Amino acid sequence: MIGLFILINGIAVSITKSWNSDHIIALVLGNLLLVAAYFYFIGIFRLSKKLFAPKNEMEIIDESVSKIESKSFLLTDLSVKKYYQISFWAVALVTFILPFLFMIHVPDSKHAWDYFVIFNSTTELHGQSFGLLPETASRLGYFLRYPNNQFLGILFNQIFSPFAENVLLKMWVVTAVSALLTSLGVLAGTLSVKALSGKRHAILYNVCALGFLPFYVYGAQLYSDTITLPFVSFGLLFFIYAIKSDKLNRQILWYFLATLLTVLGYEFKPTVLIVLIAALVFLGLNKKWKQLLLLIPMFALLFVGGHFMVKATIATEPAFSQEANERHNLPMMHWIAMSWAPSNKTGGFNKKIRQYSESFPTYEAKKEADKQLFIDNIKKMGPAGIVRQIGRKLSYTWLYGDLNSAFYTYYHENKFINRYFDYLSGTSLTSLDGPGNITGWFMLKAVQTLYWIGLAVLLWRQIWRILSRKKNWSNPWFVPALAFVGLSFFLILWETNSRYLYQFAPVMIALASLGLIDNQFKKKKRVKE
Repeated sequence: MIGLFILINGIAVSITKSWNSDHIIALVLGNLLLVAAYFYFIGIFRLSKKLFAPKNEMEIIDESVSKIESKSFLLTDLSVKKYYQISFWAVALVTFILPFLFMIHVPDSKHAWDYFVIFNSTTELHGQSFGLLPETASRLGYFLRYPNNQFLGILFNQIFSPFAENVLLKMWVVTAVSALLTSLGVLAGTLSVKALSGKRHAILYNVCALGFLPFYVYGAQLYSDTITLPFVSFGLLFFIYAIKSDKLNRQILWYFLATLLTVLGYEFKPTVLIVLIAALVFLGLNKKWKQLLLLIPMFALLFVGGHFMVKATIATEPAFSQEANERHNLPMMHWIAMSWAPSNKTGGFNKKIRQYSESFPTYEAKKEADKQLFIDNIKKMGPAGIVRQIGRKLSYTWLYGDLNSAFYTYYHENKFINRYFDYLSGTSLTSLDGPGNITGWFMLKAVQTLYWIGLAVLLWRQIWRILSRKKNWSNPWFVPALAFVGLSFFLILWETNSRYLYQFAPVMIALASLGLIDNQFKKKKRVKE
């Protein structure tokens, strides 16, 4: 552990080219965070042992956490109930309040990515038509290029128009909405864990969730990633309720709510629908044909109805006319072609390829050009190049312990955060010439990376345990495990970004904490044998 402290401090010192008092204070603060993280990790490990410590060490315990009998543990049910309630409300309050400490300074930010474009554009409009915006790349041109954000833009424009006169007030209100959605999404994760494994596991999930910093950093940013967090979490929760229900009327209710949420979430971010697909696979594998026959037509009707509602809403905006969309909309194939270009070192956004797609006059022409570009790139790369590009995509997705939140939320209204931890490095850790405090930025990233490594290892070990054994396919934990695998494969095919994992963060923490518990039981089982 001392060696790790020395290594982290050594890197922080080496990348800080010029020192002043702010850098020294940032280094001290970073070390305090490292110490706090150390005790936090030890606390999680000890909590997992205490929650599941048996009365009798020789007692045989089922290693499947969803089948644990609470009678056999030292910590009584009464204590568990009390601690669960305390941790539940702690998560509710902390995940709602802390995002305000990371409130983003929007108006004159150096950023020009989606959230900032939507915020600033709607501030200029005051609820009026998007046709009043200039046809530049960061105003009307943005919404015409990316039709997936037209519905979000309209909602943003109408809901927050009363606050457009006062930008600071709008920032507070937008942060409040985002923080509320984040809090609800994390709490839905708590309820899912409780439904699947009981309150003991839910307590552990709550404590683990409190240490996930992106909940507070991205929680201050209202974009499709944060908006869809509760859609994923509640969609999964209601599917679990439906699967575990024995009564038909309850199944109908829960399946309806789950499908409604995933369909609505799809309109903001298509990956929300992966949860529903995982539920369908679960029902099929377990031959629950009646529930499948109930869910499939329900999904079809709600999907068509939801899509029609969104299209009708978009049609009310004259600037998003059929003619304008036909001329400017980028086809879905664009994101695939962009991410598989050999020149794209990350598999993420690439401006040159966007400009290439835009150079074609119609939607169909863009679609055909992007399709051909993708085919040509695959041929050019060959098997070795494809493997290399997959490696790039995996790196850009999984090597950011903060889900790249430090970059996408730069910079913060909080003067303390801004002075000691804000730094704009670009999307790569190799570009270290931006403004801000690189020392504190790195130390904070290091703390989050330690959390992330543990999370990722436990997550994927547990997914493997669930999916690789046929006997586990009947366990409802199969649904979140398969859903996350589906998201991961999607990000290999699609434009990738570590930020895109955020909406599934409660799912990740739930599975990783389950993995920690399962490790405890495997150790106990080996000792008994």
